[in-house]
Parts: sequence; C-alpha cells; structure tokens
Amino acid sequence: MDLVLRKAGRVSLVQCKQWKVFSVGAPVIREMFGIMTAERADEAIIVTSGRFTSEAESFAKGKSIRLVDGPHLLKLVKQVQDCGHESSTLSPTTAGPDTPPFCPVCGKVMVLRTARRGQNAGNQFLGCPDYPGCKGARQV
Repeated sequence: MDLVLRKAGRVSLVQCKQWKVFSVGAPVIREMFGIMTAERADEAIIVTSGRFTSEAESFAKGKSIRLVDGPHLLKLVKQVQDCGHESSTLSPTTAGPDTPPFCPVCGKVMVLRTARRGQNAGNQFLGCPDYPGCKGARQV
C-alpha cells in the first residue's frame, strides 16, 4: 500500500499503480482486499492512470474497494484545478456530477442494486456496499 488515510475514525488504504501498467487485473485487487482485511481498514482505494480489467471490476463489486481509473483520475484532477487550487475534499457535499455517489450514512461509494422484495421489487437504487452493516440508500 502507498498511503494510509485516516479521517473521523475511518481508515482507507490507497494503492497507486505505476503509469506503465495500462491494465490492472484482479490479482492486484485481491491482494489489496487481503491487506485491507488484515489491517481492519474501512476501505481500499486503487488508483491507476490506465484501466481495470473486467475481472478486477467484478471482484471489487459489492466490496469496500474503490477503483479509480485513468479517466476518473483525470476528472478528479480537473475538479481540483477548477477550484482555483483550493484544498478540495471529495465528500457527499462537495462531489461534482461526474463523481460517484457517496453513502449518506457512512460516506462509502455506493453501488447500483435492484430491490428483490416489497413494493419496489425490480426497481434499481443506490445502496451502501457495507449492507447489511450499513443500510444507507438513495434513489437512482
């Protein structure tokens, strides 16, 4: 891991893949998930200037793992530059339209889900990746 971020009692582990690696595969994500579990971190963030393979994205889905690929990284950098070099934190209140939605309860990046039961069965919504531990949800 390259960075350990701590804020408000939460711990995020960050792994940055070198620019020469254009495609980051599932083994990197699995390794980081193991480290995250062993360190009892709240989330892992893996950043690359390239892309993630479909297997890597599949493994990360539903877990507290945030994948930041090259195009998303560029948007984040431009967003900070557009703030006039002010300090910027991506949070539920400062996130722009191109940033992922954050859980209103715990602040993790939400995932798209489909309701299985009840009056909303079949409808999609954004849910916290830590469900059932966190029940944060948003409408799509």
